[in-house]
Amino acid sequence: MMRVACSKKLHVIETDEVVIRTTGYWSLRAAEAAGTDEDAQRWLGWPSDMVRGYESSRDELLNLELDDEPDPVGSGWFALINRRNHRIMGTVKITSSRSTRPEIGGYLAPQYRGQGLGAQLFTLGRILAHAHLGLPEIYAGTEVGNVACRQSLLKAGFTPTDGTAHHTLPDGREVRGGWFRSAMTCDVICGYRRSRPRWWRLGIGKRS
Repeated sequence: MMRVACSKKLHVIETDEVVIRTTGYWSLRAAEAAGTDEDAQRWLGWPSDMVRGYESSRDELLNLELDDEPDPVGSGWFALINRRNHRIMGTVKITSSRSTRPEIGGYLAPQYRGQGLGAQLFTLGRILAHAHLGLPEIYAGTEVGNVACRQSLLKAGFTPTDGTAHHTLPDGREVRGGWFRSAMTCDVICGYRRSRPRWWRLGIGKRS
């Protein structure tokens, strides 16, 4: 089961174990810190100055207790937070513009990898994209060699699709890309569009 409780700029989905919500200042910093370790950067390839900027604060941010943040920042960023200890588990980023097709990306914090949580991360990301942001389709790209990410996307309901064969990461590395697509017809469950928060069963509609 999941509960949705949104405002005009803040999207929130809760399950018994996790909450995923639009990032505030501290959850955005924690979400970025969760992707700055060497293993994550093998796939993400962020600029080196950004990664170095988190070296001294990474552990502190990963262990930060993230309370409610009423003022969202970081457009398109959503933090996955452990409801038991209120610490960052991972993040989803959704980008959408009129000139490009909408895309979703995401990753887990180091201590939550290898536990099968990637599928849950992308499942909640699909719900945000389709039933909160109103996007009829969303695309995800990953390096061909990133088996864990590919499996997580498939388990979350994405299907392989066409896309650019090569992708240049922010640090300049070129990698072979594999693409996935989610297209969904579903009820709008965004709490902002409904009069009160309510519980929903996990599962967001029919594929198109």
